[in-house]
Amino acid sequence: MIRFSGHVSMLFTDLPALDRPAAAKAAGFSVIESWWPVADDADAWVGAVEAAGVGVSCLNADGGDIAAGERGFCNLAERDADTYRAVGEALRLAMAVGSPCVNMLPGLVVDDRPREAQVDHAVEVYRALGTMATACNVTIVVEPINAVDVPAYLLPTPADVAALLERVAHPSVRMLFDAYHCARAGLDPVAEITRFGHLIGHAQYADCPGRGAPGTGDVPLDDIVGALAAVGYRGALGMEYNPGGPTLDTLGYLTA
Repeated sequence: MIRFSGHVSMLFTDLPALDRPAAAKAAGFSVIESWWPVADDADAWVGAVEAAGVGVSCLNADGGDIAAGERGFCNLAERDADTYRAVGEALRLAMAVGSPCVNMLPGLVVDDRPREAQVDHAVEVYRALGTMATACNVTIVVEPINAVDVPAYLLPTPADVAALLERVAHPSVRMLFDAYHCARAGLDPVAEITRFGHLIGHAQYADCPGRGAPGTGDVPLDDIVGALAAVGYRGALGMEYNPGGPTLDTLGYLTA
């Protein structure tokens, strides 16, 4: 059965980071997920998760200065040390809270070398990250982010990630399927889930357009849940949307 995972970097943001796991649990979530950093004090966040009695479905590794536009750096050989450090830290945290997945973003295309060479390097890096993850019983997931919101993103569609995964050929490296980014790219999320369901290691949802709560756009949540179930996905579905107000007002899907 597919469970909803409360994304505590988007939901309950009126609360301090250390209070959000308990708020998510009280609201009805059995699992949560988070961007990086999870809190100013990662060890304290582990304690907050344990105290709340909530599981963790996915964690982002540090993808750089997101506010400044960075989205990882797996494509850049000169940033390899940053990549391996970021994933190493995220894997340590994932093991502490029992998260099965770590999301490492691939990066932005730079103009001083061919895009193909950047993809080639990312293939090598993700293969090495898969080996690191296997030792921790964790899966690395690779997320397509649409080129409308992030024009220079290295892998903007599920097909781009699927092509990378075919070359990486590592069982511990899979796709993070995001229904919002898929729809924002002009694709049909249900059709893309059907096409690439065998590659999905984690899934996320926000309505589109707007990246808002279910029912605010044109991507019915029930359709996404049904499509994921149909391809045999049994993981969590991360609810990674902007609530546009109090989070509790948007959680009707938890009791539907």
